[in-house]
Amino acid sequence: CLIILITIKRNKTIFQFSKYSLIGLTSLTIDFVVYFTLQYLFGVSASLSKVVSFIFGSLNSFILNRKITFNSKDRNLGQLVRFISLYTVSLFFNSITHNYFLDYNVDFLPIISATIVSVGINFSGQKYWVFK
Repeated sequence: CLIILITIKRNKTIFQFSKYSLIGLTSLTIDFVVYFTLQYLFGVSASLSKVVSFIFGSLNSFILNRKITFNSKDRNLGQLVRFISLYTVSLFFNSITHNYFLDYNVDFLPIISATIVSVGINFSGQKYWVFK
C-alpha cells in the first residue's frame, strides 16, 4: 500500500488525477443533490435539472481544483474564461449524453454516463489548458 502511495506521489499526473477524483466526488455529490432536489422535490424537468446541477458542481470544481489539484496562484480573468469555455463544451456533451440515455429509462444511467464523459473532458482541459 505504501509503495502504491509513493508511486502515485511521484507521478504528477496520477497524483493530480487522484486529487481531482476526490474533489470530483464532492462535485458529483453536489450535482446529484441539486439534480434530484430540483427534479423530485420541485418538479423541474430532468433536462433543466441536469443543467443547473452541472453548474453547481462546476463551481465547486473550479474553486477546489484551482487551489488543491493544480495549485494555481493565478487570479487572472483568463483562467476563469478558459474554465467557463471548457465547461460550456463539457456541458454540451454532458447534456447530449444525459438526454440520449434518458430514452433507456434506467434510473442512474443518464447521470452516470454524462458524468463519465465530463470527467475525461474536464480533467484534460483543466490540466493542459485552464490551469497549465
